[in-house]
Amino acid sequence: MTRPKPLVVSLALGAALSLAGAMPSAAADPPPDTSAWKCTQCPFFTGYATDTQAGVLYASGANAAYGRYNGIDHTGAYVDAAASGEARSEDGTDAAYDLDRLGLASRDGAVNVGRPGQYDVRLSYDGQPNRLYGTPFRLESERRTVDLLARYFVTSAWTLFGEYQRQEQSGTGLTSGAFLTEAVQLPLPLSYVTNSLEAGAAWAGRRANLRISYNGSWFSDGNDALAFANPYAPIVPGSTEGQLADPPGNHLQQFTAAGTLELPWLGATLTSTASLGTLRQDQAFLPVSTLAGVTVPGQTALDGDVHLSHYALGLAARPLTKLAVRGNAVYDGRDDKTPVLAVPYIVTDTFPGGTAVTPRYSEDRVRLDGGADYSWVRWLRIGVGGKFDDNHYGPGQVYTNTQETESWGRATLLPIDSLSIAFKAGNGLRKVSSFDAAAVPPQESLLVRDYNYAPRDRTFSSLTGTWAITSTLAWTIQGALAKDDFRSSPLGLQSDHEQRASSTFAWTPRETLSAYVDFGYQRLFALENGSTGALTTPWLAAQTERFWNLAIGGRWVPQERWTVSLDYLVAPSYSDTDTTTGGLQQAFPQNFTKLDSTRLDVLYRWTPALQLRVHYTRETYHSNDWAQDAVGPTTVPNYLALGLQPYRDNVNVVGLTLRYRFGRSTGSAAAP
Repeated sequence: MTRPKPLVVSLALGAALSLAGAMPSAAADPPPDTSAWKCTQCPFFTGYATDTQAGVLYASGANAAYGRYNGIDHTGAYVDAAASGEARSEDGTDAAYDLDRLGLASRDGAVNVGRPGQYDVRLSYDGQPNRLYGTPFRLESERRTVDLLARYFVTSAWTLFGEYQRQEQSGTGLTSGAFLTEAVQLPLPLSYVTNSLEAGAAWAGRRANLRISYNGSWFSDGNDALAFANPYAPIVPGSTEGQLADPPGNHLQQFTAAGTLELPWLGATLTSTASLGTLRQDQAFLPVSTLAGVTVPGQTALDGDVHLSHYALGLAARPLTKLAVRGNAVYDGRDDKTPVLAVPYIVTDTFPGGTAVTPRYSEDRVRLDGGADYSWVRWLRIGVGGKFDDNHYGPGQVYTNTQETESWGRATLLPIDSLSIAFKAGNGLRKVSSFDAAAVPPQESLLVRDYNYAPRDRTFSSLTGTWAITSTLAWTIQGALAKDDFRSSPLGLQSDHEQRASSTFAWTPRETLSAYVDFGYQRLFALENGSTGALTTPWLAAQTERFWNLAIGGRWVPQERWTVSLDYLVAPSYSDTDTTTGGLQQAFPQNFTKLDSTRLDVLYRWTPALQLRVHYTRETYHSNDWAQDAVGPTTVPNYLALGLQPYRDNVNVVGLTLRYRFGRSTGSAAAP
């Protein structure tokens, strides 16, 4: 006879005692004295446990392209180290840490300390390297983020919380400058710091909750401007230097309140949010030109002042057993109180261009959206939905108003329990007020419409299917079509289309063996036109991009101590651009990329505490870009580059890691 597990016995005993307590009795028995009870089988961890990993990675052929985000950017050995652990005292105080990729620039980690129901504190770090290109200039940067989060549980309903985050980005990025018809690429020093703070209180009741908070964000840049020498013979005497302003320092202050209320009828839930904030920017102006004798504008700084407001109300309800409805109303306001400035400007630090008036960016936006789903019969669910956006823009902007509507319908078929098919289709329309030519920035074409504001017709549809063919084999398939047309744009983007399809097979014949096949395809098409002058024939460009991916892999546990995982991915893409100028067709060379990746992981459990892991990765990435391949002083004489080339790598990475676990735990189930 199998002995019942202690947890099952505890649950059964608890249920029996609860039922007995609910039944009437002839005489009320006094409650038991639990002061002498001893917990010997509780499932609560106490003591200390750790999981430590130490090893080495060796990369062959690694370069900036491969190490862009992981830090493995050269051939050589790297430390493969990680650790995690937890300690809990008898009074419930808990401390835990989780540290990963300690030997790489992409390292991250977190430490948590707290006591359940009283407080918790979390300190985390995240490193993000960015390697741009392998050129004579070392274009690389590091982003480091430190985050401190704390909560104090005043009562079972009230919580005080606070979070401080500091993000630093330093290194060298990439930018460009120009002198009339001549251009140059430049290394850009980076020295960004962003400090943010959130603090507030939260209350949670049985049918409602409320959260009130303050948010602040402060951004600073260690550099005011980038000055660079004119590498060409100056067209205008004295035009020997160019200058670019860096991102200005700014800060945000915001107060937010959000809550949820469960209404006593129709299974309805009401949600709401309200926030008020201010954006400020008062960085000192640079001279409008580097030419001798040119000074800063009459006002020495922008004195930017933007007030933000946000209000949202949502309702979800189930008025009928088979019917669910939902709706949201959102208002966003942006009141730009920055003083209007008239600033003289210089065209590419060469020719005086006149005076530009700084625009204001006030905006009021109202958004309504909602939908309903109805279970018609057991095998059919239908739904409808839509949204409406109404935007009003302040004086001095190109448009005064835009309106966008979108509607869709959906049907879900369930012919059998193991098969689900969902189809969705809809359309949208964006209408725009009259075009204000006087508000267009100087030197910009009056015939080009901004993508975010241009009148647009949209259609879209999607199909999703899921089929559990057998208890061990599952298949999913997805497809989508979308089309945008900009019929009222004289020049610029005319239309764009998207087609997507994906499918996945997952096979799990037994617990120790699983495999998958994943396939995806995407096609993007864009049509645009432009003009080089008022008396010239517009040119036409059609760009087609195609992306494929095929992934195959699996996991096998041949014996209790062994686990083997293998994954393979191939992902090619192609881009074609065809142009028509003056009635003549011309195709640019085809751009392409191809990623070929194989990953093998073997884990051997030497003892219950000691594991040995051997892993191997082979990655080949090749790309071709006609805009960068073989570009030099003789091919583009008015463009000086830094020797950038398309991303390419052919890397083999081998790793050997030991993982050791140790610790102790105790527990009991309450018993007399």
